[in-house]
Amino acid sequence: MRRYGVVAAVAFGWMCSTASASAESIGIDDTKIKLATTAAITGSLAAVGMVADGMELKFKAVNAAGGVKMGDGKTRKIEFVISDDAGEPPRALNNVRRLIEQDRIFALVGVSGTVQNQAIRPFISRRNVPNLFVYSGVYEFSDEKLNPMSTPFVPSFTTESAIYAEYLKRTKPNAKVGILYANTDFGQNFLAGFKEAIKGSNIILSEAQPNNSSDPTVDTQLTNLRASGADTLIVASLPKSAAQSVRFASESGWKPLVMITYAASSPIALKPAGIENLQGVVTGQFMKPIASKEFADDAGVKRYLAAYETFKPRFDRGDTLGQMGYLIADGVISVLQSMKEPTREAMLDAARHMKNVELDLLLPTITLSTTGREDPFPIEAMQLFVFTGERYAPTGETVNYEGKTPKL
Repeated sequence: MRRYGVVAAVAFGWMCSTASASAESIGIDDTKIKLATTAAITGSLAAVGMVADGMELKFKAVNAAGGVKMGDGKTRKIEFVISDDAGEPPRALNNVRRLIEQDRIFALVGVSGTVQNQAIRPFISRRNVPNLFVYSGVYEFSDEKLNPMSTPFVPSFTTESAIYAEYLKRTKPNAKVGILYANTDFGQNFLAGFKEAIKGSNIILSEAQPNNSSDPTVDTQLTNLRASGADTLIVASLPKSAAQSVRFASESGWKPLVMITYAASSPIALKPAGIENLQGVVTGQFMKPIASKEFADDAGVKRYLAAYETFKPRFDRGDTLGQMGYLIADGVISVLQSMKEPTREAMLDAARHMKNVELDLLLPTITLSTTGREDPFPIEAMQLFVFTGERYAPTGETVNYEGKTPKL
């Protein structure tokens, strides 16, 4: 079910729980489970909404194959509801309230955006509804006390910034770095992590400039970064700002080494920068580059492409945000398969105790592993890639922080 208005996308009906049903039975019976997300389907952040579409793609493929056999032995189909919040936290909260109180969902999955997840946190905590695999690398989502019903998925921004620092130590040990960062917890986490990671090295942070989502361009910030003498530009911001940064860095004659966080690195999102300006851009990834010849015969990539051709989602098949959603949904399927009871508590426990889970679009050297509060991050490793020709190519080895995510 997709709410742009209210549009049905799943063919089977839903029997509402009786008034006497326990909270644990809401949104689940012996044949189906009801999951949902709130996402920016419209508005300035609509590109991020492709994460929701990617999840829907995976769930459709699973349903078409008969459903998911869960840990209690029963096979269930997944009813998935998408509500549009246009990237606005108040709308996200209203959506979640409706999804829980009226649609009576079992759990939220893959909710995108730091401020959206922060906005819904108090409500879902009171209602004891899981918010599985938050799409935000902000470190606070690893805190189970602060987020009793939420679990992280992607690497912490502190991990990503440490990985970029390690790359510079190896390849450009005297780098003078300028950072354009989103003026949110996302960018501030990344900046704090990078400052910590370069301590004791010869790398210098020459300047850092904040970027607001309402900024029409980032020319002023980049002019300041260039004036600081930086020979390396790291962009820890949104896709639109990343594309503008790449174009400015090249066409202004500055030409620093450009590094872009994975959240803004999609070739589709960076297309406005011009393919010629993307040459040499570095990013960290944990997903397989599906266009790479190296993965042409990969079974997981083939399953993704087969699902894409069958269900034809609205995102480009090379869009890494759509692929991210597919990956998150694949992780949700793994949790459903391992949870021993059809309860919300069992779902959270399964998500917080995973061991070396392989997913279709995860790089072969990277798996999902969690050990409760001791190690809540499922993904703590990244491979560095360099944009060459028309796509990214790997460089160096996977950098792994398993069990060692840098703290704030």
